[in-house]
Amino acid sequence: MAPQLGEIRRENGIAGQISYSVAVTYPGESASTVQFVGSTYGGPVTMVTASGMQTHVDDPGRFGEFGPEWVRRFFADNG
Repeated sequence: MAPQLGEIRRENGIAGQISYSVAVTYPGESASTVQFVGSTYGGPVTMVTASGMQTHVDDPGRFGEFGPEWVRRFFADNG
């Protein structure tokens, strides 16, 4: 079952870096904030959990252009 997603918030960094944060709730679990860090120019995306653990997202292009819909597709595919 796919998780429930809260509001997706964008933050702008420097040199084209952007991040999207979202509260994610899986059935029977408490909400946890996950942040995705990428670039307006494409390239790698890193997922950062609430505990600070960082994970490289393999082939981020399979979820389309990096943005709020990208985050929704990520969780739809990995839920």
